[in-house]
Amino acid sequence: SSWNPDMVREGARIAAAEAAATGVRWTFAPMVDISRDARWGRIAESLGEDPYLASVLGAAMVKGFQGDDLSAPGSIAACVKHYAGYGASEAGRDYAATTIADNEMRNVYLPPFKAAADAGAATFMTSFGDIDGVPATGNDYLINGILRGEIGFEGLMISDWDSIGQLIIHGFCEDPTEAAKVAAEAGVDMDMMSSAFVDCLPALVREGQMDEAVLDTMARRVLTLKFK
Repeated sequence: SSWNPDMVREGARIAAAEAAATGVRWTFAPMVDISRDARWGRIAESLGEDPYLASVLGAAMVKGFQGDDLSAPGSIAACVKHYAGYGASEAGRDYAATTIADNEMRNVYLPPFKAAADAGAATFMTSFGDIDGVPATGNDYLINGILRGEIGFEGLMISDWDSIGQLIIHGFCEDPTEAAKVAAEAGVDMDMMSSAFVDCLPALVREGQMDEAVLDTMARRVLTLKFK
């Protein structure tokens, strides 16, 4: 813990300049998961166990990566992860289940995400885990209800690596078609690696199983980020 948001912001600014110079304009950081179980391997990637510290440093990283204008040379889009409660995985087991009371979710795990959204983060990434039986990548209440509805985030939401496909492993969806539909309707705009969106969304829309307006909204968020 440096407790030095100016240093954190400057570190992110330098990383952004170096990445942008090679053509990389998007980074999967900051990771603002509150991490309190040292058995969890990703604790080293997090900003710590305190919601206030993670909020301040996470916002500083967002501002360092993005600056005042995403189109400026040396600016890259931040991606705040993993939304949400990933660090509460039972017994430190990665990709696993979490049980988080609403009070704890709102007062411990969500504040850093709100701070990052308030700082202007362009994108968010969903968590691998489930929260009280509902995987984050298919969690309409968590994404559309809280993040978009209450916090007011309007940017792009991407799944974590194959986390749409893992909706099946969690036992939440039967097949890739259902997983694609559930994730899209829950507010996920981009599918990292599972190919469920590419393989299944066109047929879901053609067959009338998913409103085309959902796809339009997803495409609009992706294109808006690209234009910015």
